Amino acid sequence: MGYPEKLGATLHRYCDDAVLICRKGATDVLKTFTEIAKRMDLTVNEEKTKITKLTDGFDFIGFHFVKRKSLKSGKDSMYIFPSKRTQQAIRNKLKYLTSRRAPITPPPPPPKVRPVVMGWVNYFRHTNANEAFRLLQRFINIRFRRYLTHRSKGRGFGWEKYPNRKLYAKGMIYIGSGQIEYPERLAHGLR
Repeated sequence: MGYPEKLGATLHRYCDDAVLICRKGATDVLKTFTEIAKRMDLTVNEEKTKITKLTDGFDFIGFHFVKRKSLKSGKDSMYIFPSKRTQQAIRNKLKYLTSRRAPITPPPPPPKVRPVVMGWVNYFRHTNANEAFRLLQRFINIRFRRYLTHRSKGRGFGWEKYPNRKLYAKGMIYIGSGQIEYPERLAHGLR
């Protein structure tokens, strides 16, 4: 009988990060895990290590895991979302790529934004990320609209001059529930 059965815990790891899921008290499991790590000449980062309940949730490799009651079945289920930190990181990256105050006129954002957004969406598309995708799409549209308005020496936010359909016609990426839609397909009515 191995440690997982003895301790009533399972270890999930990715590179040098790990999560211990315990059925009962986690203090003894963490103590045992720390001792095993020491025998292997590894150290447990005390600052990053914390004990939490699954119902409170935790972040791991950019994902937020939380146990909730399913609205459909009423049973407890694990839900996985992009963490708040990774959502802010993608916004910060997009702000940098669509800076309106660049000293020289850069190329329009779609070619620069597309690979960044595609990578982020592909990483999180197998999670419960619909809300995060919707918020990211809104953020992208607002940034691109403001970028175009600023570059054309316009005033305001550009809602009338650049509605969403015009943004997509100019090549802005469209995320639909984790499926990336391409403007050339949308223009021709293809899916």
